[in-house]
Amino acid sequence: MTKPERQTVGNKMSERISNPEETKLQFRPRSERVTFEVLRHRLWQINDEQGHTIVNVSGSPVASEGNDFNVAIADADGALAFVGPYITMHMSCLPAIIGNCLRLFGREGIDEGDMYLTNDPWMGAVHQNDACIVNPVHWHGKLVAWTASTIHLVDVGGSLPGSWNPHATDTFQEAPRYRYLRVIRGGKVQPEVVETFLTNSRMPQSVDLDLRAQIAAANVAKDRLFDLFKRYGIETVLNVMQDCLDYSEVLVRRKLMEIPDGQWYAEDYLDHDGREDRVYTVRVTLTKKESELTFDFRATDDQSPGFINSTYAGVEGAAFGAVLPYLCNDIPWNSGAFRPVVVQAREGTIHHARFPAPVSSGGVNAIWSTRNAATLAMAKMLSCSEKHRQNMMAVWAGATLIYNVFGVNQHGQRFGTVLQNSALQGAGARYFADGYDNSGSLGMVRPSSTNVESAEALYPILYLFRKRVMDSGGAGKFRGGVSSATAVTPYDTESLEANLVTSGTDHSCTSGVDGGYPGGGSNAVLKTGTDVWERLRRGHFPGSAEDLSGELHYLPAKHLFDLRYGDVFIGVPHGGGGFADPLTRDPERVRLDVRDGSVSLRGARDMYGVVLDHETLAILWEETRCLRDEIRERRTVNLFLR
Repeated sequence: MTKPERQTVGNKMSERISNPEETKLQFRPRSERVTFEVLRHRLWQINDEQGHTIVNVSGSPVASEGNDFNVAIADADGALAFVGPYITMHMSCLPAIIGNCLRLFGREGIDEGDMYLTNDPWMGAVHQNDACIVNPVHWHGKLVAWTASTIHLVDVGGSLPGSWNPHATDTFQEAPRYRYLRVIRGGKVQPEVVETFLTNSRMPQSVDLDLRAQIAAANVAKDRLFDLFKRYGIETVLNVMQDCLDYSEVLVRRKLMEIPDGQWYAEDYLDHDGREDRVYTVRVTLTKKESELTFDFRATDDQSPGFINSTYAGVEGAAFGAVLPYLCNDIPWNSGAFRPVVVQAREGTIHHARFPAPVSSGGVNAIWSTRNAATLAMAKMLSCSEKHRQNMMAVWAGATLIYNVFGVNQHGQRFGTVLQNSALQGAGARYFADGYDNSGSLGMVRPSSTNVESAEALYPILYLFRKRVMDSGGAGKFRGGVSSATAVTPYDTESLEANLVTSGTDHSCTSGVDGGYPGGGSNAVLKTGTDVWERLRRGHFPGSAEDLSGELHYLPAKHLFDLRYGDVFIGVPHGGGGFADPLTRDPERVRLDVRDGSVSLRGARDMYGVVLDHETLAILWEETRCLRDEIRERRTVNLFLR
């Protein structure tokens, strides 16, 4: 994929700060200050309406309930002035897609009233399931802006349901890739183009509704922009968009100047590439110098022969997905915030794969693992800053845990969906407090898990339980958030095809910080031939795999399997990483965790050195003091022997 250019044209309306040494810490708006505030909030509202339109129109719970999409408003060159609070990795993908569209057609070849669809990862899409629609905005015949959106579509073709093929050795064995199909020409839907795209899908009705949701969102945004152009004038509105970019850049640079210069190293491990159970390592060196930040990923392992790779837009998206929550919690999110950030990646690595590498699950593998490493490096950097260490967090939600489920329902109709447990993961501990339980991922600003009743109404699936997982939060002075396990079984159908994708089944991907322990890893369990329906008929709902008869199977991180009638699948996602030494945690906090079911009695003793009465849960203070002293002494001996 060609990297998107980030320069802007040289007229007054689109000038950017060109000499950071002179103006990097000063915000000089082109527009009058009050006008700037009024219009930036109005544009922000238009961007928000884009997202609500997709939620309201889309027929897929992946978008309407899982929030697996994003929307944006960009300037004429593709710099995102406003982006929705959904999937953060799309902040690097959408500018790349617009930039490559401009290079393919040329500015004069972008016609008014057209919309373009692409799902090609080498053009900027995260993977083939992410269909992106970009909509050029013209005013009096001149290209002045873009609106854009991307949604994860349930199925876009390929050899396996859900379009993720763990057996693929190159991208030609994955779903078809499309480069800038004109789905709208002159304001009218092109039915032959849409039908060509839909004909490859196993779920064309669902995909069709998603595409129409994107088109509706584009039309809404364009209409609202036209209203602003008429009321305030085109130059004023475009100046405000450029001011928004400059404003975020200046605020990021000011914050970076308040953090000590230095270098920090971090890494993350990605297990199983879909073909074999081997480990790939993402390595990053984060350098902060004055008002710039550099992520150097060039030491990362070479690309995989399996489907876990991503293209260059992915490594940028992972870096930006770390910068935004850690550094920009009080700064507007747009492309201006990335101007002080440099991303260095080596072509041929798992997150900058050479064509035609398989990349269909890169978004939840190489990119996710890259973000883990980037966030750990950011946490280390912020822990060194006296002023900004309150923004430090240990690693969140170490890996996705999702499974494509396809089959025939009780009415003889084909169905397919993506069941997501990722939003049930734990957040990393903060510098001053515990991580949030069941918080979702930093890569999804508005995390949401599919509603149980909705899924059961739409698909032949019965949920047996969703419950918090004891001891899944990483131990520390402040512990990581706990995750929740989910159990499902087929309902009124003989068999379903399932494709599990996760990472961290033999280790944890949610690292702790400054002595905090990692959170619990990701586990997937299949119990076959159970007595679940007999138990349910007697009114007994199982609370764990141990409550059921049958054969227990611990599944590898990537696995294709049939989920048959009477089988039960249990998914356990990551807990959040902890912060600081667990032996410094207030014993009263540990007691409350045990009382609330977040920590077990054994975990309180082994991880926190806190001894509780098994019946009353009263803290046994003398035993606790002695145990903590013993653990510290044991650590010292082990360190000496090492």
